[in-house]
Amino acid sequence: MGYTPHSIKQVNEITSKLQAYSFILMRNKLSFASIFILFCFAILAPVLLFAGSGKHKEAAPVPFTVSGDIAGMPEHMVKLELLRANDTVVAVDSQRSNAAGHFELAGSLREPGLYRVHFQMDRFILLSVDKGNIKIAATWPVEGYTVQGSEPSERIKIFIDSVRNFMGKMQNGSKQLESIKASGNKELFTATQKDLEQMNQAFLSFTKQYSDTTPYEANAILAARVINPEGQYSYFESFAGNLEKRFPGATMTREYKQYLVKLKASMPLPTDIGDKAPDLSLDDTAGKAIALSSLQGKYVLLDFWASWCGPCRAENPNVLAAYKKYKGRNFTILAVSLDSKRDQWLKAVQHDGLLWPQVSDLEGWQSGAAAKYGVHAIPTNFLIDPSGVIIAKSLRGPELESKLEEVLPK
Repeated sequence: MGYTPHSIKQVNEITSKLQAYSFILMRNKLSFASIFILFCFAILAPVLLFAGSGKHKEAAPVPFTVSGDIAGMPEHMVKLELLRANDTVVAVDSQRSNAAGHFELAGSLREPGLYRVHFQMDRFILLSVDKGNIKIAATWPVEGYTVQGSEPSERIKIFIDSVRNFMGKMQNGSKQLESIKASGNKELFTATQKDLEQMNQAFLSFTKQYSDTTPYEANAILAARVINPEGQYSYFESFAGNLEKRFPGATMTREYKQYLVKLKASMPLPTDIGDKAPDLSLDDTAGKAIALSSLQGKYVLLDFWASWCGPCRAENPNVLAAYKKYKGRNFTILAVSLDSKRDQWLKAVQHDGLLWPQVSDLEGWQSGAAAKYGVHAIPTNFLIDPSGVIIAKSLRGPELESKLEEVLPK
């Protein structure tokens, strides 16, 4: 299992923001840091509009209110925002909370929608609103909350709590995996890794079922956006088609389809087994550019990792052992770090004794190399043959040495 977030360092950040939104399932991997990246739909959406700027169905607007009491919250401006399914945010209302942590916000809607109450320090409470007077209560800094007066909001909270519970279990499982790895018990490591993968797949199935069956469109789209796009685009297309049948004429359906168009356009180049490995060039620890193509003629393990990724650090001894064993058989490694802080990256390289070329653009999860290879979870790797063709992916533990022994010249 691996970290991604869109993310934990990112787990702690994510847990505090899960009231807003989350995206968590990576095909066969938990993607903590990717969670954080994909969180952008609800937290860091790229466009902020003013209420009334979007197109709506012709229907009489229905007023609604959101009042809150947040114990211990400092006085500050609290905002109500509409989250559109095409990754835009609409400002609806705002009010400065009083000394008791009370605030009252109001809006009107022509269709049900996904909203968030936006507090300072990027704290959020997510609401699925169709009508009524909604009341929320929490204790600052809003690690948990209660909601009344909105059935879809109550349902979406239950789903988010399930996400948080799953993330907690996976975080604990990843820590256990690291401990088992350090003990050298390979059988227990393999069994634990398999258990975590099965847990992840079960949660993926649960998320899809929730998306496909909830009677609330905002909840359905939220859950669908939890799923990592890698390998799931055909499901998203099917899901969008079913939305049209379940919620005919809905604005959110149209917006979700707009999102899918952008998603397809941004999909990474093919990086399946048998595909030509896309070239990339990044600076090494000394600031010298190294291109993947410069290593053509050798078997290359293109390894994506980060200093903050526990599972990556736990896997590094395996990779180091493989490098020492096979470097004399026309084999090398090019490691791409998804760090954003140079000092932490260099410290980890030195601490783990990594002897092969290390490169990074220090853009974290915004790394162009990660986007090019469709990397949403780490650790992950691609084994490339001397002609530049990908011959294996995601080799971990004993699988790495086994594959190298199979393909490398004697």
